[in-house]
Amino acid sequence: MFQSVYVAIFFAQGALIPYMTLYFSQTKFGLTPTQVGIIVAVLPILSIGIQPLWGMLTDRTGRVRAWLMLAMLSAALISLSFLVAASYVWIVVLMVIWSVFQCAHIPLVDMMTLDYTARSKVDYGAIRLYGSAGFAIAVFAMGRISDTTWGLASTFVISAVLLILGSVFVRMIPEKISIRDVTLAPLSWKAVWNKQFMFFLLGGMLVFGPIYANNYYFGLYVTNSGGSTTLVGTLFLVAVLFEIPFMKVASQLMERYGSVGVLVGAAIISALRNGILALEPPIWVIWLLAIAQGLVVGLLIPVALQFVRTLVDRQVSSTAIGVYMALTSGLATAGFNMLSGKIIELDDILGVFWMYTIVTALGALIWIGMSRRIMKG
Repeated sequence: MFQSVYVAIFFAQGALIPYMTLYFSQTKFGLTPTQVGIIVAVLPILSIGIQPLWGMLTDRTGRVRAWLMLAMLSAALISLSFLVAASYVWIVVLMVIWSVFQCAHIPLVDMMTLDYTARSKVDYGAIRLYGSAGFAIAVFAMGRISDTTWGLASTFVISAVLLILGSVFVRMIPEKISIRDVTLAPLSWKAVWNKQFMFFLLGGMLVFGPIYANNYYFGLYVTNSGGSTTLVGTLFLVAVLFEIPFMKVASQLMERYGSVGVLVGAAIISALRNGILALEPPIWVIWLLAIAQGLVVGLLIPVALQFVRTLVDRQVSSTAIGVYMALTSGLATAGFNMLSGKIIELDDILGVFWMYTIVTALGALIWIGMSRRIMKG
């Protein structure tokens, strides 16, 4: 059931997020690149404040399953409203409402899964990789579907259907698995904001921000280079398929090189990948870089999430995960989405990937500094 939930949630995201920029860039909307950048930044911006609240809510109530079902069904129903939205203001309003529920899906399912794997001694990466499989299938399928008469509007319909189906899978998970230990004592922010966690978050914002923003702008990079949306979907498919084996071996690499060592190595590879894309390589190199992207994401996501749990007390682990996701997939992604739109107006899409290269390298350096502090400590 956990594997099925991951497939549904990430299929819904893969069917929508990579094509959202392309959808709102259509001439029928008459939007500028900056306006499109603001639209796709709404979700990560709201995640900054909303995701920690979801984490605090589950820490206080312990009812992760109920909140996850509510969030999935609400996002599914609201997403269908985008099909009738035409004006910029109306689109932004819908994005705000939709994002409140959409940003809860991954942190809540991760909370459920981490609690289950900790008790059952199951490798988290072995379950999480099913999410990557769902995302891969979605981006590939939608790349082909969007080239048909169905068009890009079909992304919202298919995403909604998968979220509704996923909520059924969530309902089938026994209640005892999804209920966490409830702590009624007042929340101690000192237990969350320790120095190592803050160093990790600072580097994480610079590393994960470009990675998540890439999901919005890589499609534009490919189509501006003469590629089709089918090619976009196929490249995403390759990248996500290669996430799966690296998620499978992430735990073994952590045991051998340490969590920070794996994080730093993946960040350096990510910076190199962005730099090579900015140099306009031939198509066969872009295929290889899709594999590199799979390696980076396949290692960073499970290792970073499990590393967060080692930095804080168990009683505030859900809150810490919410803060981590809010700042990396929220604040950082929002900032890089808007900055990317502005750079495209002033320069072009290549300038966006040069920016990704620089900030990712800075994030890797911060993590190296964090590693030295841990070794000294």
